[in-house]
Formats: sequence, C-alpha cells, structure tokens
Amino acid sequence: MDESVLLNLAHSVGVESLLISRFSDRRTILLTTQPSAHQDVFPGVLSLLFAAGEKHLYVERWDAINHIVEPEWTQLSKWDEAKLSVETLLDMTSGIDHAFAQVGDIGHSFRFEPSILSKLTEVLETQAGQSLGSLISDWLTSPLGLPETDCFVEAVDSHPSYQLNISAESIHQIGIAMLKGELFDGSYLMAMREPAESTQKHFRLLWWNHLPSLLEALGQAAAPTSAPKDLLIATETGRVCLAVSGAHDLVITAVGHPSGADRASALALLATPAFWTALELSGS
Repeated sequence: MDESVLLNLAHSVGVESLLISRFSDRRTILLTTQPSAHQDVFPGVLSLLFAAGEKHLYVERWDAINHIVEPEWTQLSKWDEAKLSVETLLDMTSGIDHAFAQVGDIGHSFRFEPSILSKLTEVLETQAGQSLGSLISDWLTSPLGLPETDCFVEAVDSHPSYQLNISAESIHQIGIAMLKGELFDGSYLMAMREPAESTQKHFRLLWWNHLPSLLEALGQAAAPTSAPKDLLIATETGRVCLAVSGAHDLVITAVGHPSGADRASALALLATPAFWTALELSGS
C-alpha cells in the first residue's frame, strides 16, 4: 500500500487517525492516542456485544423483546408490541419513533432511532445480568488485552443511554477481532452481510453492508467501484468509521477531527477512489 498517498488523502479530508491492517500487515498512517467520545461507532460496538451475547448463550436475535423487558413500553397495541424482536430493533425496523409511537410498518420500515439503542442496551443488560460497562470489559477489552481506560462507557441523560469513550487503537483491535471471529457468534457475523427485509436492506444488525447505500443515506458521493463488495461499515454520521472486509482480510479505522469542516470526514475518505487505489487491492 502507498502510505504517502494515504497520509495525504487523510489530511485532505480532515481525518486525524487512520489505521489499516491487511493479512496481518499493520500500518498506522495517523494516530491520536487519547480515547475520546466516539458515539459514531457505539451502534457497531453494541451490535458486536449482542454477537458475543449469542456466543455466550445469553441472548438470541429472535428473542421477543416483551419476554425480556416489562411489556407496554411502547405506544403500540399489545398485539403489535409482541411482534418486536431483538433482531427487529437491531435492524432499526421497529416502526416506532423516539417516543415509541408507531410511524411505520413493524419489521419493514427503516428508521434509525437513538432511543432504540437505549432499549437494546436494557435488553442486553437484563439478559446478561451485568451493566454495559462490565460486558465491554468481560467480552471485549479483557479478551483483547486492551486497557480499560481506552474503551469504556459513561451513563448519560440522553439516547443512547451511554456515551462510548474509545481510542482509535481499540476500535481497530475490535475490527481485527471480527475477522478472527473468536469472540463472536459466527452466524451473527454472517447475518450482517445478508440484506435486511426492510426499506433499507443494506443496514443490518446496526452495521452497513453496502458502501454505496451508506454514502447515499448520508448524502455523500457515489462509492468507488474498487471498494470491496463485502465491506462492512460501522458508523452513524461518518465522522468515525470502522470498515471490515473478510475477503481481503482488511480492517480500516478512520477517525475524523471533531472540529473538522466535514462532519463525515472518515466516510469521505472511504468515498475517495484514490484511497482504494492506494491500498492496492485486487479482485475487489
């Protein structure tokens, strides 16, 4: 890979950290060492905690939400509320808004709602009998040998109910763990690559599995054709991105500067054709 080109591209779009691993070849192009609040990857990390929860037999995607939390938590009818599963919430196809009132078709209408992340957190904590912070420690940081000061959550009075503080290095190590698959349920990771049965079929289990659809959703330019077809991306606004390709044994962590002009700077880097050319991938 051409590191000088990658460095110049990262600087040009306002990316302050860029880590790339491919076939165990680790390159740190840019790196800020301090952990900071990266809510952009909170949904992706939460999803992986559910993947770990499945591996540890605490929770399954098809579990009914009302079998886990107190019923009547939405404004839906009892019949409709009973249709909500863990997978429905992970795909953001609950059909409800921030006040848990119905605004779409359950199991079909895509609508990203931070309040759903809070409910998913409650589901996971209830099933595992531990706080989210403890689960991150037991299922992610400890097995990966990461300093707990580099990946932790703080309770906040908003949605989602926790703020994720994580370093670029920890984000990257979690991406590498996805490729190895040792910490997570394999069928869950495979399901991430499947199309969702919704109005946004490329948002699956809190991850995007199609770069062009993600770019379109966030109003970015069309994706370069050389990007891997199997690329999975964890991001909410595009300022921070964790991207993983199993076909290329590739992990990319890009963190945009918090005060940068382009709020979606990390995603802008992934949308740049020259970026993929500099990675020197073949058979994408």
